[in-house]
Amino acid sequence: MFRNVFFLICVLSLLSCDDEDTKKGSLNVRFHLLFDGQPMEMFENYPYPSTNEPFYMTRLSFYISEVSMLNSKGNKLVKDIDFLNLTATFTGSYPQTGFEYTIPSVPTGDYDHIRFGIGVPKALNAKSPNEFPATSILSSPAEYWQSWASYVFFKTEGSIKFNENENNETDFALHLGGDEAFRTILLPRNFSIKEDKVTNVDVYLDIKKYFDGVNTYDIHDTQKIHSLHQLPLINLLMDNLVTAFE
Repeated sequence: MFRNVFFLICVLSLLSCDDEDTKKGSLNVRFHLLFDGQPMEMFENYPYPSTNEPFYMTRLSFYISEVSMLNSKGNKLVKDIDFLNLTATFTGSYPQTGFEYTIPSVPTGDYDHIRFGIGVPKALNAKSPNEFPATSILSSPAEYWQSWASYVFFKTEGSIKFNENENNETDFALHLGGDEAFRTILLPRNFSIKEDKVTNVDVYLDIKKYFDGVNTYDIHDTQKIHSLHQLPLINLLMDNLVTAFE
């Protein structure tokens, strides 16, 4: 009798787990762009950290990878890799919801963290765009450095007016990549994925901390990053980026 009851409990438990795994909803990550805690727009002037020189951004894009939802039972990987270009969303008047990135068919349940990588994981970064089908987001040569044998993980571009040259703008292009530049972002978030429902999770990116987080980036010294010889600067900005996501 006891053996039969025990067997029935085990079967019901397995069926319950299977049922949970088959129920799906959608995760909608809403990225908000900030500068010093306030909403930020492309092509609008902001004071550069430490110098207060006016600068504006004209591009922001990055690879996001290994997107996972976490709880006490472990983690659910919901997206292996994707490419996000936030530029258009934050140009001019944009919705309060920011840049919306929806991942469909994710497991239902209660979660307390979201985790994602910025960049292309090493195994994928070892390949070149021509090794992927045209439908893959890794097939674009525009986001790949042939000389580095690496994808561009995180890209910011814009212009700044230096104090000593107020009448002219100086363009900057900070293109970060290389295996050592990969960073993982872990954010505490309490949210529930419901069957056939869309759940919003807000993520904030503060550009002031990107330039002035762990260390201040000296834009007077270097306005262009296009070489792996600049790896110390790449790591400085990527370390700042970890603090910039909130």
